Amino acid sequence: MSYLDKMKIKVEDIIIWILIIAIIAIAICLLTGSPTQESALITIAIFVAGSELLIWRKIFAMDKDTSICLIKFDKSVALSFNELRGDIGGVKDDIRNVKKDIDIIKNRVIKIK
Repeated sequence: MSYLDKMKIKVEDIIIWILIIAIIAIAICLLTGSPTQESALITIAIFVAGSELLIWRKIFAMDKDTSICLIKFDKSVALSFNELRGDIGGVKDDIRNVKKDIDIIKNRVIKIK
């Protein structure tokens, strides 16, 4: 998913902003005395709860995406380490072969003397 796909405005984003604007509007109207305090407080509480639910939902969705990426990263790192172990094993075998060749050359040099 590209950066632009993540930056697209979704319906949830618009609803969050509408709820925040509604909370501010009700608070301003409360200053003029048009709604009663009880109804204004109940309405504000409902809007705050709704916006919080939407925000937490978005946060948990981001957390889920992050954990999935970390799991994919962990698997790729494990595969890389397994490949590295195989390469190290091959290097050890090559060093053993070189040591055998050096011993053979050493023995031939000793025979020549």
